[in-house]
This record gives sequence, C-alpha cells and structure tokens, in this order.
Amino acid sequence: MHSTGNTDLPSAADAANRAATFEPMTNEDERPTITVAGVHAALYVDPASQQVRVSIDLDDTEPWLLRNDKDRTVPLRICVQGDVTFEG
Repeated sequence: MHSTGNTDLPSAADAANRAATFEPMTNEDERPTITVAGVHAALYVDPASQQVRVSIDLDDTEPWLLRNDKDRTVPLRICVQGDVTFEG
C-alpha cells in the first residue's frame, strides 16, 4: 500500500494538473476524456437524449490522491456554474 506521508501534495497536484491529457472521441464506442492524476473524466453530449453528460472513472487514481479510509475513496467536488453540487 502506498503512503501519502512523504508526498508533497501541492507539488504532486501541480505536476498532475500540468501532465493532464485529452483524448478525443475517435470512434462511436469512445467518449472524449480528460485524465488528471489517473482520474478519467468524460464530458460529452449524448445524441439520443441531447444531454450533456459527465462520467468519472476512479479506477486508476494515483495513490497519493486516495484517502486513508477503509475503502480508499477519492475526494471529489463537483461544481455547476460555480455552485458546489456534490462534495464527498
């Protein structure tokens, strides 16, 4: 198990943000995705419902970002128009 005890979190966060990647949709089975610190976020317009959708995959999250709780959860805050709609 990785420890966050020796990790400089502000530096790790800055490095992760600077190393963010974007993968565009290249076929019908994919969605455009941004990856930061191993967190994959897809943001796309669903053609059937005409809704903007956001999907977040946390399986590859960098160990330094995981909480030390029993489930190793990831701190997450979602804002819409500047208002926090979810925090956990």
